[in-house]
Amino acid sequence: MNKAETVAGSVFAAIGVWILLESIKFPYFLEGVPGPGFLPRWISFGIIGTGLVLTAKGIRPRLALLEAIQWPEAAGWRRVGLMLGALAVSLLLLELLGFLVTTTLFMAVVVFGLGVRSWRMLASVPLLSAIGLYVIFAVWLLVPLPKGILAFFE
Repeated sequence: MNKAETVAGSVFAAIGVWILLESIKFPYFLEGVPGPGFLPRWISFGIIGTGLVLTAKGIRPRLALLEAIQWPEAAGWRRVGLMLGALAVSLLLLELLGFLVTTTLFMAVVVFGLGVRSWRMLASVPLLSAIGLYVIFAVWLLVPLPKGILAFFE
C-alpha cells in the first residue's frame, strides 16, 4: 500500500465531492442553455474519478503501471509545440475567421501533426468534426459562437 497515493487520492476525491456539492447550488441549465453549474459539475466528476483511481492505485499497487512513463523524443516535443502553437493561433483568429473555419483549420493542423498524410482524411475529418461541434454547441445547446467570415450566411 502506498500511503502517499492513497491519501492524495482521498483528498482529491473529497475536494471533488466538495466542488460537486457547491456546484449543485447553481442552476445546471439557465433559459435552456448550460448555466453556471454546468462546467463545475462536470469538472467535479473528473476530479472525483481521478481521486478514486489514485486511491485505488495506492491501495492496490498492482493497478499501477509496471514501467516508468517514457518522455517523448525531440520529434514528440515538436508535435506538442506544433499543437500548442496551432491552439494559440486559432484563439487569435477565432473572432476574425469564426468558429467553423478556425476549428477546421486547427483540427487539420493537429491531424497533420499527428502524422496523417492522407488528403481525404485531412479534408474530411477536421471539417466533419467542426460541423459536429457546431451542431452540438450552436444548434443543440444554443451557445453563441463567433461567425467570422461566414456571418453573411445569417
